[in-house]
Amino acid sequence: MNVNRLRYFCAVAEELHFGKAAARLHMAQPPLSQQIRLLEEQLDLTLFERTTRKVSLTAAGRELYVEASRVLAEYDRFEQRVREVRSGTRGTLRIGFVDSASYDTMPRLLKAYRLRWPSVEYELRSMSSDEQIAALNQDKIDLGLSRTAGVHAGVHDALEALVLQREPLAVAVPADNPLAGQGSISLAELEGAMFIGFDRKVSPSLHRELVGKLKSRGIDYEPIIEATEYATILGLVASGQGVSLVPNSVRTLRPPNLTFLAIDDEDASIPLLLMTRSDESSPLVAQVRELANELFGGED
Repeated sequence: MNVNRLRYFCAVAEELHFGKAAARLHMAQPPLSQQIRLLEEQLDLTLFERTTRKVSLTAAGRELYVEASRVLAEYDRFEQRVREVRSGTRGTLRIGFVDSASYDTMPRLLKAYRLRWPSVEYELRSMSSDEQIAALNQDKIDLGLSRTAGVHAGVHDALEALVLQREPLAVAVPADNPLAGQGSISLAELEGAMFIGFDRKVSPSLHRELVGKLKSRGIDYEPIIEATEYATILGLVASGQGVSLVPNSVRTLRPPNLTFLAIDDEDASIPLLLMTRSDESSPLVAQVRELANELFGGED
């Protein structure tokens, strides 16, 4: 079915005058009359009664005008949606994020994004860095906020990573721990500590990162308890069951009987990455990358 012919039909049905309908459509009257005849032939129906004095709709024409108007309204809505999706003003962003990004970086990024593109919707999924890699490769998410340094090193050629920031690590200790009175410590001072860590099965990359940092100081990083959320980890620390190396942003969670210590070592930091597929063509994702550069001064 030719959509333009439906538009011509509706214009004539509303004007009941071929000359006025042609003027409204910015076309000459003979081509308009020809298109109406072709539509009638295609449908095998007479849509208009034509006399030298007036034009009127047939019973079939009246019935089909209602349907044609509805079809054109739906088509116009579809075309508008296509334009919005193409321009990046509407659509859905599927975002995976590590737990620690939810306390500062992700809320800041989404708040700024919504101010510019308020019609875009979101699907947010808390995932480890390793889970994000799999989800990106399987097209289950569009972008990820990740801690996985291996992506940035080029291990996963199908993905690209933008470093949003290099976040300092902190040490969470119980308030009655002998270290709690210090303003800061070095990693070497954690020798002999009982660690509570993020579940290595869920995030093996983060586990390897911390193992490497402590091994260079002669310390074995082998958590006695592991959990999948920092709120749980900090609760365990506050109850006196150990200490934990955490991204600085989780200091916003401060349960009673817990103290955070800064770390003096220059390499005591962990990157936060914005991960996308290398072949990603979505304008929504391009907008996030552009905005992230503005907000965080990321560097590829």
